[in-house]
Amino acid sequence: MYKVIIVDDEMIVRHAVKTIIKWEDSRFEYAGSASSGVSAMELVRRSNADIVITDMKMAEMDGLKLIKSLLADGFKGEVLVLSNYNDFDLVREALKFGAYDYMLKLTLKTETFMQTLEEIAAKLDAKRSYFKPQTTTAEQADGELAQLYHLLKKHDQEEEPQLNGNIFNQKERQAISRLQGLCGYTFTLYMPKGEHANHQTLDFHETLERLAEGLFPNKHFLFVFHPRPNRYTLIISTPLLQNIVDPEEIAQRLIKLSEMYYGQVISVIYGRPATSFKHLIEQMSLNRQAEALRFYTAYQTGCQSNARLAADTNERFREAEAQMRESLRGSGDGAIDRWVEKAFLLMECAAEQGIHAKSLKRIVAGGIWGLSNVAALQMDTPWNEKGWIEKVEAADSDSSLKLIIKELSDEILVSLGQGTQLSASTSTLRQEIRQALAYLNKHFADRVSISDVASYVGLSEPYLCQLFKAETGSSILTRLNEIRMNRAYEMLLSGKYLVKQVAIEVGIPDPFYFNRLFRKRYGHPPKNVKRMPPV
Repeated sequence: MYKVIIVDDEMIVRHAVKTIIKWEDSRFEYAGSASSGVSAMELVRRSNADIVITDMKMAEMDGLKLIKSLLADGFKGEVLVLSNYNDFDLVREALKFGAYDYMLKLTLKTETFMQTLEEIAAKLDAKRSYFKPQTTTAEQADGELAQLYHLLKKHDQEEEPQLNGNIFNQKERQAISRLQGLCGYTFTLYMPKGEHANHQTLDFHETLERLAEGLFPNKHFLFVFHPRPNRYTLIISTPLLQNIVDPEEIAQRLIKLSEMYYGQVISVIYGRPATSFKHLIEQMSLNRQAEALRFYTAYQTGCQSNARLAADTNERFREAEAQMRESLRGSGDGAIDRWVEKAFLLMECAAEQGIHAKSLKRIVAGGIWGLSNVAALQMDTPWNEKGWIEKVEAADSDSSLKLIIKELSDEILVSLGQGTQLSASTSTLRQEIRQALAYLNKHFADRVSISDVASYVGLSEPYLCQLFKAETGSSILTRLNEIRMNRAYEMLLSGKYLVKQVAIEVGIPDPFYFNRLFRKRYGHPPKNVKRMPPV
């Protein structure tokens, strides 16, 4: 039996919830009610309640503070939140801090309410049996799971774990011998880096455990490892007699639930279900090998199977490589532009074909050696290519590699006296980026958002941001502001508009923000335009 208490500052609501629950012939026992979070804390301690059903908005201590207090007090049960339609922000916070689920007060029905309570009971059942695998005592169970945890953690941290032969020593084999007959699942999860990262202080380790426990209520064991920043490994085992679930479906649900409830965008690599412990270790290794493809932006979102591994080369990639090499045979005007264009095409081919980043970097570095020979024929002073090759080898993504190539070509062109920017036309840009630039040029006076641009070109927001930065060297918002400032300068130079009018016309109605952007771009306030030539 699981003891249930009901918390709400309205007596009629407490009575209604008590009436909805079928107490007879069920696994639930009514343990009392409370009108505030403070009295609920006392009731939980006194009754040893297992399930707390609480309202979110209460005067003395609201539902969110109650959940935090319960966690701080070591509460091992589950919390079900009652809410109104306008309480979503509070509900979201409650879910972050461990509430099992929420239900709308206006739609409460006995059938759905009992179904949710049964799901909570199943989770509590799993918690009670968590440290009771097929061993004779709880002490033995704790010891074996502890050994198993450290064994899996060790293999997760190894760069190249041994997959053939005897990969376990005698002590390890003894630890896992009683844990056969399981079905294991392994997932590797990644957090976004840089400007797309979620800077919330909530530890994602705990978040991931909550999500996984909800998806696998009858798990045998569940471990979460955090071997390095932005990367987590989730390992779950269920009895083999249960239905084997589709790991891709679980990966997609992890992504969806993480964003929906916790506001955290993640991507996932998943392995096949493992029916032996050695097979589970092999799937963990394949996850790490599949990680090599995350060098490419296209593989940094959504979920990916570890069955897709990076290849050293293939026929299409070799053809793109030959075209890049051929571009270095020419000389004169445009030779550097041609090489940059072919290098970008090579990178696109590598992403499409799933080529290992090491192979791509090796070829790009070789191209830089060839490019240095072309540049040397036109330069009066030597050009140092070694530093650029080191940057290529250190690149951690295709986006950063594209930026390196752009900066490299800019440096050569400056040395040759051909300007400070890449002279190639926008035809070298991907079609989606050309469309995005056209959209910005057309709608700069409107209230443009990144989601608008992403929807227009048919890409996700994170992918478009990364791709735009790699292709153009600037962010979407930076380019939008450049377009606006250029147009503002033209209008002010005409002498027909006041500064306030210009700010509104280019889509920046806030005069202080407009002045700051203008000064940053041109080095002087907009009111001085007539006295100074454009920069």
